[in-house]
Amino acid sequence: MVVGEAVRADRLSLNGYTRQTTPLLQREDIINFPEMYSCGTSTAVSVPCMFSIFTRDEYSDNNMKSQENLLDVLHHAGVNILWRDNNSDSKGTALRVPYEDYKSPSRNPICDVECRDEGMLVGLQEYIDRTKYGDILIVLHQMGNHGPAYFKRYPKEFEKFTPVCKTNQLEECSREEIGNAYDNAVLYTDYFLSKVISLLKQNEKSFESAMVYISDHGESIGENNLYLHGLPYFMAPDSQKHVGAILWFGNGFKIDNKALKEKSTEIFSQDYLFHTILGLLEVDTSIYDKTLDMLSNNNQSY
Repeated sequence: MVVGEAVRADRLSLNGYTRQTTPLLQREDIINFPEMYSCGTSTAVSVPCMFSIFTRDEYSDNNMKSQENLLDVLHHAGVNILWRDNNSDSKGTALRVPYEDYKSPSRNPICDVECRDEGMLVGLQEYIDRTKYGDILIVLHQMGNHGPAYFKRYPKEFEKFTPVCKTNQLEECSREEIGNAYDNAVLYTDYFLSKVISLLKQNEKSFESAMVYISDHGESIGENNLYLHGLPYFMAPDSQKHVGAILWFGNGFKIDNKALKEKSTEIFSQDYLFHTILGLLEVDTSIYDKTLDMLSNNNQSY
């Protein structure tokens, strides 16, 4: 499970964006969800909400703190869980599962001006090899497109679109410069996700492997003079709520990719994550709701 940061759906070439921001993912047999919407417009809301049993309409901070979340349910079911974080933190989601902070060079071996998302992959094969029994859920929480310093969110070799905004004072930059830096950061996420898929492919003989990617929220990058994110949901533009989301399945999964790709064009939201992951891991629990499982034949659009 890859939790993205501030990646809006309309900046992915997977979704028809004219710039090639997802060239590596487009080579993979992925299922793209072009109409995915977030639970909130900030990490502090969207991350705990997407891992909670509550829908967006039901979710509150008090509800989240009073109920076990998806990771707790999976832990009780015997799933081995590891959360690696290269962002601010898990926002209370991973308090009761193994958690590793990758924002510092003391743990993350791939750092330059800042520590890179790719560093979270180092040592994962060894972790998988050490885990002898049970299913595994690895959650990777990206720095992704965290603003406003988009130019810091990718290594220099990913600076394909130029000129770029080289400051976090966005008012000093043009819309073009801001957009270029933002798109370069998306290009780096494309690379990161392709590396995740490569790791999973290495383990197909031993596991039914899959990747779920969903960004926590979107981002405004100058439209109507709005920047960043965090507006109240009812007044936030789609750019802050319409997010990137994809699935990838290894050969071991018995998934009807053709049928799923047809269904993936429907409107979905992060409300579906809780039950989709339960379904993927075949966890038998009375709280599972088939109608909120994106892979179920019985699901209903958001």
